[in-house]
Amino acid sequence: MLKRRFTIKRRTYFVLKTSVIAPFLFFSLVSAVFATSLPSRQVLQQGSHCVAWRTTKTLALVSQHEVVGVSCQVSVTAKSAAGEKYSATVSIPINSFNSQEADRDKEVLKILKASVQPNLLFTTQAFSKAQWEALLAKGQGTVKGRLAVGGRSFPLAAIVKIRKNGGSIEVYGTIRTRFTAFGIQPPEVGPGGAIAKVPDYLELHFNLTSDKVQNYGIVK
Repeated sequence: MLKRRFTIKRRTYFVLKTSVIAPFLFFSLVSAVFATSLPSRQVLQQGSHCVAWRTTKTLALVSQHEVVGVSCQVSVTAKSAAGEKYSATVSIPINSFNSQEADRDKEVLKILKASVQPNLLFTTQAFSKAQWEALLAKGQGTVKGRLAVGGRSFPLAAIVKIRKNGGSIEVYGTIRTRFTAFGIQPPEVGPGGAIAKVPDYLELHFNLTSDKVQNYGIVK
């Protein structure tokens, strides 16, 4: 009799435990699906000289929201390299990103360690003038380089697209990556992200114009 009661209690406990845990597991799985399937959309306008980050956040383990931070305080400098090659360095002040939420922008400063390195720096690999011209003629191609953030350097590759806009040339595209690729833990609020959680998914958008590039004349 005692054994039977014990068995019933164990089954009851298991059912209750499952009924509590199952929704959390379900919403975690849903979050993972949403995290890697953001619908593609144009974040930056044609003609702009800006960059942006884009991801999602989950509120109370249920509600999904897109989050975007934009900076148009972008500096691009063409530089000469050895062997008659040329590279470009893109510099973005971290405090210039605007996500329409001041507290979040302050948190981004901490996450990206702006106190250690105030600007994000992306330096492309060096190409010969002929290689840059071939990329321009083709209208797209892969550009590799390194992104410096928080005093550390990480490899980064982008499939760039090129279009002419009047007398200017625009380079644009989207890089789909992860926070952890740059040594960053996705932010969360509350135990296990119960209040708000950001998945390990990050998009980097860029739309840059040649008339804003410093030293552009060296590759003309």
